[in-house]
Amino acid sequence: MESLLVTARDNVDMLKEMGLISLTIGYYTVYDEHGIDEEVKSLMKKLEMVESERDDLLEENAKLKGTIDTLGISYEGREVDESNKSSIQSSESEKEESKKKMTKAMQMEIDHLRSSLQSKTGIEETLIGVERTLIEREKEIEQLQEKISLMNIQQLKETSITLRKDHSTQSIDPPKGPVYVAMYDWEAKESGQLSIKKGEKLEIKEEHTEGWWLARSLDTVQEGFVNIKHIKKDEESELSTLESLELFRYAMTENVDIPKIKEIKRRSNVARASLFLSLIKQDSVLLDQLRKKEHGKPKAIRWYDDGVQLTSPSLIQCQEVVSLLTYKHTNIVIKESSPDIVCDLLPVLLQNEKVKHLRIQDTQLTQDCISFLCNLLANNKSLIDLDLINCSIDDKAVADITNVLQTHNNTLLGLFFFYNPHITSVSAQSLSELIINNSTLAGLQITGTSISSDGILLILQSLIINKNIKLYLGMKDKDTCTEYHDYNFIKDRKINKVIYDKHVHKQVNTK
Repeated sequence: MESLLVTARDNVDMLKEMGLISLTIGYYTVYDEHGIDEEVKSLMKKLEMVESERDDLLEENAKLKGTIDTLGISYEGREVDESNKSSIQSSESEKEESKKKMTKAMQMEIDHLRSSLQSKTGIEETLIGVERTLIEREKEIEQLQEKISLMNIQQLKETSITLRKDHSTQSIDPPKGPVYVAMYDWEAKESGQLSIKKGEKLEIKEEHTEGWWLARSLDTVQEGFVNIKHIKKDEESELSTLESLELFRYAMTENVDIPKIKEIKRRSNVARASLFLSLIKQDSVLLDQLRKKEHGKPKAIRWYDDGVQLTSPSLIQCQEVVSLLTYKHTNIVIKESSPDIVCDLLPVLLQNEKVKHLRIQDTQLTQDCISFLCNLLANNKSLIDLDLINCSIDDKAVADITNVLQTHNNTLLGLFFFYNPHITSVSAQSLSELIINNSTLAGLQITGTSISSDGILLILQSLIINKNIKLYLGMKDKDTCTEYHDYNFIKDRKINKVIYDKHVHKQVNTK
């Protein structure tokens, strides 16, 4: 969100040239032409009043100057008249005294008038300064409007995290991402994975759709991939900026039945974030409530570092996701969705060269969906993994998909029919032909299907011809495989595991 707001702010001038009226991202107003117009109109009215008052003061200044000149001449004449009269009526000393008094009185009046003139001139200069200030303020209005939307983010960034120290008293960099804790001891099985101890705290640096996340140990500073099944959210850790934003979004967009949250929702957009952050800092009970509600509720749209997961999305949410996809979002997961949503999404996704891994899970795929998928696979040149998990795939769907992969597609590396019990031994022939005729495919998974032992044997025979592909089977097929007469030739490419994780993808993609 912060990156999006900064980008919008940097490009708002270009957008205004294109006719932008207003731009609101989430709860933050980046630009509002009507709001600025009202402010400018108010300032223009004040400026007109100032200009009118300035003209009146200039006119009064001219009159005051004329009065001073007149008074100077008048007092000079009166001085002569009084001197003549004094020379006749009084003595020389009286004349001198009278002259001094009159001169002093005239001088005082002239000084007063000059002081008034200087005061008026000062007001004029002040008004000119006010006018300049108003013009400068008018120029700054647009910049201030753009900065308002970032105030909430700056407020949230003030959250600090206490540094933890190891036994050698050396400090570790504070976590920037969410903090999780290991639920039990786990030893790394491959290079790149991170061994963890129960209770060890981990900073999550990257979240990936397949469930293996890049983590940094806050105890040892070592980095590596951990499975989300082995860790849980650390409810006692201080808030990270990311979690603050997630909780704020959840509290403001969902129907959270908490009186204090409802009160914050009534405030202005600018005040909401700072009030929310202050509240969860002070009220640990409320923070725990929000964490449990937010973490326990499945998100319709969840973004990861490598892709996005859509769970029962609406059509509008799907359109929004498509518009926000970037080059790094190569993994798409669609879960618990309707066939109509899948049919709407597939054409857009598979025409996009960014998408390399597509998983459809816990979603019934109708024959129309399969037809859509086959047409798109025939022209797609970027997809390398297709995973159909618990999608009610039947033998006809398998025949259609394997047919298009034999004749029109040479880019797909991994095909996974995981837990589709409607796939029977009828599909064994189609799968066997696919293995023989498609030299690109590097991994095929049929775990959780209803293919019988005879069908498994037919598929195993095709591995003798295609010496590159790996076959993933269920544990129930282990005996069938070991009894196969050419088992020694294929045993390194036959894997009996009920597995769906990064390990599978790594083998397929590397191959």
